[in-house]
Amino acid sequence: MFMVNESIGEVRYTKYILEFTFDVDGSVERSDIIGAIFGQTEGLFGPTFDLREMAKTGKIGRIEVEIKSRNRTTSGIIKVPSTLDIVGTALIAAMIEIVDQVGPFRAKVKLKSIKDFREEKIKMIISRAKKILESWKLEKIPEAEDVLRELENYLAPKQVKDMNGLTLGPKALSSDEVILVEGRADVITLVKYGIENVISIGGGKIPPKLKDILKNKKKIIAFLDGDRSGYLNLKKLASTISRIDFVAFAPEGKEVEELKPEEVFEALKNMKPFNKEDIEREELKPYTPYINEIIGTLEALLIKDNEIIKRVSVGSLIEELQEVEKGKVDTIILDGIITQRLVDLAYEKGVKNIIGSRIKQLARIPEDLNILTFK
Repeated sequence: MFMVNESIGEVRYTKYILEFTFDVDGSVERSDIIGAIFGQTEGLFGPTFDLREMAKTGKIGRIEVEIKSRNRTTSGIIKVPSTLDIVGTALIAAMIEIVDQVGPFRAKVKLKSIKDFREEKIKMIISRAKKILESWKLEKIPEAEDVLRELENYLAPKQVKDMNGLTLGPKALSSDEVILVEGRADVITLVKYGIENVISIGGGKIPPKLKDILKNKKKIIAFLDGDRSGYLNLKKLASTISRIDFVAFAPEGKEVEELKPEEVFEALKNMKPFNKEDIEREELKPYTPYINEIIGTLEALLIKDNEIIKRVSVGSLIEELQEVEKGKVDTIILDGIITQRLVDLAYEKGVKNIIGSRIKQLARIPEDLNILTFK
């Protein structure tokens, strides 16, 4: 993607794509959103960083707005291409986030991501190269080291084998020490970096064969993704096998399969002895700000993708939840007691996590519903 400054015939290539989410308390059009962006940022940093002027000179590209209107409110996505460096691009992002009104209506704009356009193009090239490899066997592979490694890995990790729902590295059965990872791609990554005593724990359900393999191992290490799914898989693993000796996590927000060699070795170097009681504390960690916000208020937060959808009183929580569409809330945090009625209704609505001040005795807990208390 490139932008042309017609006045001087200069071609500017896109470096970054800024993506924002927005919510407006009223019905508006695409032109209203763009007008608000230009209007409310005008003159903040003089003509050099005036967005309208930057659009004319090709420093930012055509602003794209995707709109969804519902119940007299408007939400959607804003995309802004930038040809500036990362510092200038970050300043543009911060400027656009200050937009708090569109027409007569209150609005909220939040940066969702800054994508490196060049990196995205490289991913497209690698993806296309993989497809070419499926139909054409290369006799000579080009000398592009980073791309070469990924393509060679894609062709066939011959040392990796599948058995009874598990994926095993070549030394997984013979070594006294074993590293447990989440999926097949994680095994491939570690084997590629020379770590061969590795086993995947499978998908949604841990295969029973894993217990037999681990029976005589002297050291068991769990190496998991650095996100919420990693902690949930650790909890599932701890309840399935007899012991875990050490735990390591990928850097926050990253998956094991996408790590570079130095990130893998650093994570394993920093592994810690496993304590079962730490699981609940780690699970609560992402929700600490929300918990602190409602303690002592007798209120509840309905959350979707780490965004607060609604704040209600604990007394009206059941009634409010009954009106929610299935899948619109993934987490409920309440300054109150978790009851069986709440658990059943939450599960029916597709909720994945309930966190409360305490739990009333429950007769049944759905397998894929996570329940925690503040303590």
